[in-house]
Amino acid sequence: MEENIKKPRVAIVSLTSCEGCQFALLDLGEKFIEFATQVELVDFRLIEDEEDDGRELDLVLVEGNPVTEANLKTLQSLRKRSKLLVALGNCAAMGGVPEIKNYHEGVNTIKHVYKYIHGINNPEIREIDNFVKVDFTFPGCPITGEEFLQYIPFLLRGEIPTIPDQPVCVECRAAGNRCLLLDKKPCFGPMIQGGCGAVCPTSRMTCQGCRGLRPTGNVKAMRAALKNMISDHEFENIAEIFGLRDDIEAREKETK
Repeated sequence: MEENIKKPRVAIVSLTSCEGCQFALLDLGEKFIEFATQVELVDFRLIEDEEDDGRELDLVLVEGNPVTEANLKTLQSLRKRSKLLVALGNCAAMGGVPEIKNYHEGVNTIKHVYKYIHGINNPEIREIDNFVKVDFTFPGCPITGEEFLQYIPFLLRGEIPTIPDQPVCVECRAAGNRCLLLDKKPCFGPMIQGGCGAVCPTSRMTCQGCRGLRPTGNVKAMRAALKNMISDHEFENIAEIFGLRDDIEAREKETK
């Protein structure tokens, strides 16, 4: 008789988000189905039929920002219930595109969206690690499906993997790309965590840092390299796109 093996209980949960990282998982096709057969998928609203039963979890992957009170309660509850909690993508890890509004005057900005702003709650966008302990991060906007497959087995075993500290440039060169910096295009690749396959530079688009700073990423050197290409103001504007600006400012304070 075949032994009844207990599968890890896993939840994939959305807060306020576009759910692009979850669609990146679905894009894996049969590979995602194979992953799903190895676990008890407690919550994944893109395909689920039943409600989460509220029991303990081995692993929870969280996409998006805790913008509403309901989001925050969900996040805190998930942390209490789960052995490991993982940030799934740029929004959860760095604030993402929604964090752009943090860098601009809130009242004037919100008027571009709502005609009447009385009663509109417009909280600052904050990464999930401001509210709960995060054990691991799948970076990117969206995440890279193949990277998910590479590291998820570790997490299912209760282990915390380490993403190698290498820049996007390593993958860019492996792809045979001409360096965008040679063409005076302001690419952040040298200071950004690799692992995406250099998808943007391969399409001749500059890296804007959606995967975040490398542990040893040199912001000072990056600023110097781009000094003759863009102004400091333009540098900050690019850094705002995916929520990178806060991390850059923190890194610069550390290295002073």
